[in-house]
Amino acid sequence: METHKDLKTLLDDALELRNVNHERLAELTGISERYLWAIQNLEVDKLPAAPYVRGYLKKISEVLHLNHDELWEMYKKAMEKKTAGRYDTLPANRFSIRHLSRRELFLLGAGALLILYLIINLPRLIGKPTLVVTNPTAPIFAFFEKTIILTGYSNQRDKLTVNGEEIFISKTGEFSKEYSLQPGLNKIEFKAKRFLGKEVSEIREIIYQPINGQR
Repeated sequence: METHKDLKTLLDDALELRNVNHERLAELTGISERYLWAIQNLEVDKLPAAPYVRGYLKKISEVLHLNHDELWEMYKKAMEKKTAGRYDTLPANRFSIRHLSRRELFLLGAGALLILYLIINLPRLIGKPTLVVTNPTAPIFAFFEKTIILTGYSNQRDKLTVNGEEIFISKTGEFSKEYSLQPGLNKIEFKAKRFLGKEVSEIREIIYQPINGQR
């Protein structure tokens, strides 16, 4: 190794000598191409911690037939020179809190509001909905009129359907629907669904028996 060369020049010469470009070097070493450029250009802010860089240099030295220890020493000296003087600051300043941009402040505020909204409204979005059918109350029910009023209560935040048709729920949670029966067995399915939660259902079977041949 020519000790008078800097790290960048050394790596350039080694790549040229082995007829290898950065893309090929990335394939041979398994190191990201952006890290290879960052090492060669001493862009420490784009590199991981020093132990990882030392491991990268070992792989590079093996592929380019360079002395790993000398390569590591060259890297350390180059970094010391790069961070000396006006590039160096007191330890306290290195960890000082930087001012956030307006965009960052906006994103932080929006994120906080979203979390707060989810905390407040979580019970409204997930969980098990409420569904109580008050007419008819029995699972199987005989009826002698063509029309029956289906009633019950649920929660306004839930979606309620009767045989697939969405039903309005009042502010007090009550619902009612006029339902026309067909002679014989009528199967009626009530379903309540929470927005991001579970679905519950109730089934009523109504046997419609017309009186005096009424239809």
